[in-house]
Amino acid sequence: MTGKTKTDSFHRISVIVPQNPFVPAELRRDNHCLCALDVTKLMSWWPGKPHSPNRDPTKIRAIQRSLDWKRVGEIAAYLLQQEIIGVPKKIKEYFTEIYEPSKNDAGREWPPEVKEVITPVKSGFPTFSNILLHVNGANIEPTKEEGARTLIFDADSKTVSFQVIDGQHRINGAYLAVKILREKEPEATWELPAQVFLDIDPPNSSQRQAQIFIDVNFNQKKVDRSLVADLYPTARQGREPVDDKERAQDVGRRLMLETGPLVGMIQIPGIRYGVKEVIALATLNGAIEDILPVLRKSGIDSLERQTEFLAQSLTAWFEASGRFEGKDSRTRATLSPGNVAYQGRVLVSILALVPAMLWQLRKEKLPLISRKTQDELTHWLRKLADNAGLLKDGRFIDKAEFKNRKYLGSGGIGLFRDTLWSAINAKRDLRRAKPEKIAEIAKNSRTQVFKSLGI
Repeated sequence: MTGKTKTDSFHRISVIVPQNPFVPAELRRDNHCLCALDVTKLMSWWPGKPHSPNRDPTKIRAIQRSLDWKRVGEIAAYLLQQEIIGVPKKIKEYFTEIYEPSKNDAGREWPPEVKEVITPVKSGFPTFSNILLHVNGANIEPTKEEGARTLIFDADSKTVSFQVIDGQHRINGAYLAVKILREKEPEATWELPAQVFLDIDPPNSSQRQAQIFIDVNFNQKKVDRSLVADLYPTARQGREPVDDKERAQDVGRRLMLETGPLVGMIQIPGIRYGVKEVIALATLNGAIEDILPVLRKSGIDSLERQTEFLAQSLTAWFEASGRFEGKDSRTRATLSPGNVAYQGRVLVSILALVPAMLWQLRKEKLPLISRKTQDELTHWLRKLADNAGLLKDGRFIDKAEFKNRKYLGSGGIGLFRDTLWSAINAKRDLRRAKPEKIAEIAKNSRTQVFKSLGI
C-alpha cells in the first residue's frame, strides 16, 4: 500500500496575468491571474482540505455567508440541463462531509431544507461567469511566454488558504452537478473559469476582498431583466420553445414589436426602449406565462393565436378604460398625465382576468377571435370596471386616485386584482366594501369561472 506523497498536494496551474493600470501601484505585481480550476479539487481546497484529520470549519468563514441551497440546486440543474429528483438526498450525500462539521456555526443549517425536485432554466450552452477567489500562501512564477505564468501552491501547507470573494453558489452548484454527472460518467469533471487574487489581504483579513465583492455586486450595474427577456428568443436561434416560460417570451416579443396596441410601447428600461409608465417586457412575460395553460385548455394553442387573442384582450381593455392612447403614443416619451391603464400592475391584473374573459365568451357563444368578440370584451370590461368603481366620467381613475385607493405599495396589486374579480358578480359599486369582503367575493368568482372552464 502506498501512502500519499508530497507531490499529491503540490499544484502547478497555468495562468494568465492581465495588466491593470487602475489599481494602486503596490498591487500591480503578479497578484492577480486568470485560470481554470477543477471544481472537485477546488472544493477540497475551499472550504478547505484539513491540515489535521478533520476539515477546518474556520476556512469557510470570510466574506461569504450561509448558502442558499435552493440556488445551489438550481445552478446544478441548469448546468446538467435536466430535472434533479431527490435534491435533499443528493445534497446530503455529496456535502455532508464538507458542511456537517460546521452545522452549529451561527447562520448555518444542516441538513438544509430544500424542495424535492428542481427543474432547470433551459440553455443551449450552460456556463457562467468567472468566480472570484483570494489565496494566501501561493506564488506566481514566470514562464517563457509573455503574459503567461504558473500558479504554484502546496494544498497541505498551513500557510495556504482559499477564500471565495464571489461565486460560492456557483462553486457548490457546479460541484453538485459534477457529482451527479459522475453517477453515469465517472471520469467527468469541469474546470471553472476563475479570477484569483493573491495576498491582497493578509491571513484572517478581508478588507480588499470585501471591496471587490461590493464593486462586483453593487457598484457595477446589472443587466435589466427586460433586456434579458428580449434576448432569450434570439439566443434560442429559432429553436421551438420547450416550456411556458420560453413561449411567453415569444408572445411578449410579438406584442412588443408586431401585434396589438402595445407595439413600440412596452418598456426595456435598460436600453430606454418603449414609453414611460407602460409595462416592462419582463413583467408582461411573467403575466403571459401564468395564463398560457388556460389558453391551451381553451384551444388557443399556436403562437399566432395566443398573440392575437392577448392583443385583442388588451385592445378591449384600453377601449373599455377610456384611456386608449392610440398609435401616436408610440412616438412620445410618456403617456398622457395621470394615465395608469398601461402600467405593469394594471395590465398584469387584466391579463389575470383572461380565464374570466374566456368564460364570458363561452357564455355568449362567440368565437375566440373576431371583431365582434373584441366588442363584447370591451363592453364586458367596461361594465366590470364600472361595477368596481374604477371609472370616473367614463374613464379609468387617474394616478392620484389609484394611489388613494391603496392600489400602490405593499398588497396593492392583490387588492386591485381582487377588486376586478369581485366586480364580475357585484350587485353594487364596490368602493365602500372592505378589503376582506372584496377578497371573499373575488374568491367565489374565481371558483365559479375555473369550475366552468374545467380548470
